Amino acid sequence: MQCDNCHHLIEDPGALFCAQCGHSLCREGRCCFCGKPFQPQARFCDRCGIPVDAAPLPPQAASPLPPPLVDARTLNKAATLGPYKALYESRLQAIQPQPGDGRHPPARARFGIREEDWVAVEGGSYLMGSPGDERDRFDNECQHEVEVAPFEILKTQVTFDMFDLFCHDVKHIRPEDEGWGRGNLPVINITYWSAMEYCFWLSERTAETIRLATEAEWEYACRAGTTTPFWTGPTITTDQANFDGNFTYGGSERGTRRGKTTPVDTFPPNPWGLHDMHGNVWEWCASIFDELYQGLERENAGYDQTDLRERVVRGGSWYNVPSGIRSASRNKLSPNLHYLRVGFRIVRELD
Repeated sequence: MQCDNCHHLIEDPGALFCAQCGHSLCREGRCCFCGKPFQPQARFCDRCGIPVDAAPLPPQAASPLPPPLVDARTLNKAATLGPYKALYESRLQAIQPQPGDGRHPPARARFGIREEDWVAVEGGSYLMGSPGDERDRFDNECQHEVEVAPFEILKTQVTFDMFDLFCHDVKHIRPEDEGWGRGNLPVINITYWSAMEYCFWLSERTAETIRLATEAEWEYACRAGTTTPFWTGPTITTDQANFDGNFTYGGSERGTRRGKTTPVDTFPPNPWGLHDMHGNVWEWCASIFDELYQGLERENAGYDQTDLRERVVRGGSWYNVPSGIRSASRNKLSPNLHYLRVGFRIVRELD
């Protein structure tokens, strides 16, 4: 079998997406957009919310050039949500409260985010990546200077409390919590697209521009002016972050292996007031993964569902050894996939 898009020969008879270009192979009984099997008599995919009878996106002509990136400032404009923006907006419009109807408390309380939950990050230059002598580093962490503009970032990862408000408001499927609970735990099992829909929803509701951090912004905020492997210094303990304490780094002692997520304000914040920049859950970033650091780390890929290049996830999780939660540690994931170790954090753009 060949991919309709790039004509790559598909050798795996059970493949759902082309290994070369990521185009959906649209198997019967599975969602053409994320590959998840449909539940019996389902009308919508319970992972991504796309209708069962939705036709797959037409294949793009194979090209060596990547599709253009979407600028952050177009996040809440029509072009950024692709062909399913109308479907999403119809759900949003159906429950849009009328002004003065008294059904909802003020916006900040309703969305589970207070003004003091935002941290203002001053812009500046820093060395992104890790030095050549940093223990357990990878070659794709090449150090280079990056300029970052000012922005605001949420003190914590987005919680189930925050995300469930969105799910209730727009009738979105609630993500699984793995039996660990919801509330103040970080939301997990979220695709890149669902994280983006949350950002779009919050932008619409607050008349502000809410988005994911670029990879460069994320590491800048994580480091908080430090140059060591962790903001805590050359080493880190399980009293400072949620990771696999059976392993050590830089002379640290063994600690606790919790084996699941912890509430987002459990551990001390970094010098800029941000919790869980190391461990707990990986965080989706807005950037496409760029192995060679040629500029995509500074870009926001936006909401283009035809672009299935892997997105950056940062910060490590409860499952990772300490070397995997370093400030410079990088990982990637297909935007169509969700995972019990991956959540997200949001950024608010400044006027």
